[in-house]
Parts: sequence; structure tokens; C-alpha cells
Amino acid sequence: MEPQLVHLIAASVTFVGSHFVLSHPLRQAVHNVIGEKGFMGLYSLVALASFGWMVLAFRAVPAGTPLWDGTGAAVGALASGLTLLAAVLLTGSFQGNPALPDPRARDLAKQPPHGVFHITRHPMMWAMALWAMAH
Repeated sequence: MEPQLVHLIAASVTFVGSHFVLSHPLRQAVHNVIGEKGFMGLYSLVALASFGWMVLAFRAVPAGTPLWDGTGAAVGALASGLTLLAAVLLTGSFQGNPALPDPRARDLAKQPPHGVFHITRHPMMWAMALWAMAH
């Protein structure tokens, strides 16, 4: 594997990983130390820096042979399955989503999870991620 590609993978893992780490395990501890505005500033800075690294790393990767060519029945079946799952999650995300603009949003946020929200808190995000992976 080319070193530039390894660099891109590291930058991408850092970008996604920092979101997971700062959103869950470290959020409360960091928030307690530097406050809400400090946390939002730190979170934004880490996201921007890691995204910038990812963009620079992407630009440095030379054109070459792709990691896979997408041929074969197994790859097609996997992509179709991921796309179907993405479609279910996306469709379900429109049913009672408290994040969508709605005059009833406050009441919807108080309801227990239902439908695809039993599976994930962010079904639309996962739908887009699965669809992107399928491509």
C-alpha cells in the first residue's frame, strides 16, 4: 500500500474517531473542565484540523489502481444489501424524527424511541454512510 494512502487512512480514522471520542467518552469530563463554549471551540478545532489533514492527505494520493474494482456477484450483492438497509434507515428517519423542523418537535423528543430509532439515534446519518460505502 502506498504511503500516501496510509496517510489518508490515518487522517480519516482520526477525523471519525475524534467525533466518537469527543461525543461520548470524553464529552462530560472535558465539558466540566473548560465549560460549554470551551468544549464547542475545542470540538470545532479538532474537527476542522482533522478534516483539513484528511483533505491534504487525499490530494497527496496519486492516481493509481483502486483498492477494489466492484466486480463480482458477491460485491454486487453486498452493495445491494447495504443500499437496501440505507433506504430503510433513511425512510424510517422521516417518521417522528425530533430533529426535523416540526411544531411538535418538543413533544416528539419526549417520546420513547420507536421504529429505526430503536436501532440508532441517527438513522439518516447511518443511511448516508451505508449508501456511500455501497458506492
